[in-house]
Amino acid sequence: MKQRGFTLLEVMVALGILAFVVISTHQILDSTTKAKDASDEKIAELNGLQTTFRLMDQDFSQMTKRAVRNESGDVQEYYLLAGRYVLESQYDGIAFVRDGWINPINLLPRSELQAVGYRVIDDNLERVYRVYVDQLDNMEPRVQQVLENVEELKFEFLDSDNKWQEQWEVKALPKAVAVTLQQIEAEPIRRVFLVPGQGSKNNG
Repeated sequence: MKQRGFTLLEVMVALGILAFVVISTHQILDSTTKAKDASDEKIAELNGLQTTFRLMDQDFSQMTKRAVRNESGDVQEYYLLAGRYVLESQYDGIAFVRDGWINPINLLPRSELQAVGYRVIDDNLERVYRVYVDQLDNMEPRVQQVLENVEELKFEFLDSDNKWQEQWEVKALPKAVAVTLQQIEAEPIRRVFLVPGQGSKNNG
């Protein structure tokens, strides 16, 4: 039996179908890749926020009444220093001393106290800390970048009347610290962290 070959029209139709399948497959693959990239980016953002708030919770929950001495030996007036541009931050900054810095059986030449702070530099949220609480050694603080693309950082403080204050200029610890954090092209997030203080509004 004589075999019949493909006509030009049949070849063109087959090529057209093949081209359609290839283009459709490419579009599906491209969409899947973009969706995965967007998902990975969102997961990374969420992980960054979780790490940030976990660090803050550890630090704020162990805040302690320890005055800090500067390079000149003068004692800082308040236990907690906070406000706009504190620590050279673009926005709010905060600095205080926390307890509970692990030092197993005192093996390291330091105490369990740690001077810590949070600030935003070049749109990056940084946690800064000192190996020694007092600044008498003239050493620069160590810096840990914890979050990128930050466009606002704000702190509020809960007093003994359960009212939120934007400033805390008393020699006492608040009952809680509220942190409002906003990343670029994102909604602001507010978290409240308990502090081992009474929120007293009286100095001393």
